[in-house]
Parts: sequence; structure tokens; C-alpha cells
Amino acid sequence: MYQTVRNRSLLPWFLISAALAAALCLLLSYRGWAFAGMFALFALAAFAVLWLLFALLLALLALFIDPAQPQVEDAPFYHRLVGYGMGLLLAVGRVRVHVRGLERLPQGRFLLVCNHRSNYDPIALGWLLRHDQLAFVSKPENLRIPVVGRILHRDRVMAIDRENDRAALKTILFAVDLIRRGASSVGIFPEGTRSSGAELLPFRNGAFKIAQRARCPVLVAVIRGSEQIRRRAPWRRTELWLDFASVIPAQQVAQMKTNEIGDLARTCMTSVLSADC
Repeated sequence: MYQTVRNRSLLPWFLISAALAAALCLLLSYRGWAFAGMFALFALAAFAVLWLLFALLLALLALFIDPAQPQVEDAPFYHRLVGYGMGLLLAVGRVRVHVRGLERLPQGRFLLVCNHRSNYDPIALGWLLRHDQLAFVSKPENLRIPVVGRILHRDRVMAIDRENDRAALKTILFAVDLIRRGASSVGIFPEGTRSSGAELLPFRNGAFKIAQRARCPVLVAVIRGSEQIRRRAPWRRTELWLDFASVIPAQQVAQMKTNEIGDLARTCMTSVLSADC
């Protein structure tokens, strides 16, 4: 059974905006309808100012991050910041997350693989697992986004160049090291890019080398509904459904080829997608 995960990321913004607006109205001695009208105006202004201050904070932090420096050491502040930012994006986009299978999360570090429908997929997964250490493997373009790319890099989001085997291997080895040291689990989308339809795209099975080399289990996740967010947000609510469908144990991973692991993960994803259609 699915459980709905509450997202209170915007609540502090509303409370602070309301408190500032009320204080200004009282300070300026507004009463009656004037109080109500000016309260709404001041609250909207305070909300906008808070967004501006948050953007300035991110820009300031980004100045001190070297995008060329591998992020080996843990960065709890940036991890919490990224997790909170993901929650904000979901809240602003009016995305409600329903999850099933949390009890399947392995003890210790693991490789998370999931189908890919939208840019919101890593946002939803990252926010849901924000209290765990989870580092994503992403396309290089995402780390070139001004300000945001540097913040993601500090939170150990790793770029993988699929057109350059040597660079891709370097990323895979870095991900393996994170898991082996117990520093972080790793998330990746084996399709490599977003699927425009209901069918899964061919898997890039090299992703499963991470689990083989790290000798860790593979957690198979399935996401549905995220492809609708772009059309609906922020005017209509989107229901996003996330299944942690299966775990391939580390011992089984060690005995299989990467294409066999990929076939098993794909079969699991297809089964969930077919059952819930």
C-alpha cells in the first residue's frame, strides 16, 4: 500500500512572510479592511524577498565551490541544503509524492536504479531519501547550470560522459569508492535519458559495474506520474507514485554479468509499470 509523504518545505516561508506582514501592519497602525489588504500585500512582498535572499545565498555559496575539484569529503550542510531545495521545488510544483516499499531499503550502502520520465525524478528520489546519503550520477549538462550546478557538485552529484569511455570509467570508479567507504549510496538512471513514452528505453548496462565493483546490492525503483509535472505545475496538483520494487542482493550481483543484472532490473520495472497501468 502506498503512503503519502508530507512536504512542509514551504511552511517556514509562509510563517515568516505572515509574521513580517503582521508586524509591519501593526507598526503602521493599519486597522480593519486596510489591515487585511496591506497584510496580503506585505506578505506577498516578504515572500518574494525571501526567495531573492535564498537565491543570493546559493550564489554566494557557489562562489566558494571549485567544480573541478572531486568532492571526496562529506558535506552535511550542502546535503541538507540540496534536500531542502528539492522539497521546495516539489512544493512549488504542487507535486504530491506517494511511496511504497520503503521497508525494502537495504541496510548499508547500495546502488539505486530507476526508470526515467522527467527531470523531477532525481528531485523526488533525492528529497524522499534526503536523510540518507545518496549521490546521483548525472549528465554533464546538469552540472553546468549556473550556481545550481556547483551546489549539486558539492553534494557529490557526479557527471558521466557516456561518449568518453575513459571519463565514464573514472566516474564509475569514484562512485564505487563512495560505496565501498560507506560514504554514500549511489543513484543512477540506466536508460541514460528520459523516456517520452510508457516503454522503457534500452539500458546502458555499464551502470551496473558500480554494484559489481562495490559488491553492494541493487535497489530497483519505479517512478510514475513525473512526466505530467511539466504540463500541470504550478496550477494543478500532480500525483507522483514511487515504488521501491525489489532488491538484488550483493551476492547475486557478484555472480551475474552486467547485462543479466540489467535484464533482471528491467523485468522488475516492467512488471510494476504493467501492473499499475
